[in-house]
Amino acid sequence: MTNFETLDIRGQSYFTGFELASKAFTRIKNNGVLEIILDQRRNLTEAFKIWAKSKGYKISDIDVGHEMVRLFIKKGGRALGEKTAKFR
Repeated sequence: MTNFETLDIRGQSYFTGFELASKAFTRIKNNGVLEIILDQRRNLTEAFKIWAKSKGYKISDIDVGHEMVRLFIKKGGRALGEKTAKFR
């Protein structure tokens, strides 16, 4: 198992991209990060954000470039910058 993995799904179909991302997350340790590289033209960022939330993962960062979008998804734990709840 690894703490960080990059998955480039540019040019892949919507369903193939989700299948590859699901398989990649089985290799990621808890609190590890999966970087998904997406086409800027076929922007599936919102779909992957919804998918990550439904799986209980956190979006830790999004980097939008000229040709691609890099989406960083954290498995378990807290996302970067997320505050812990205070209990009384």
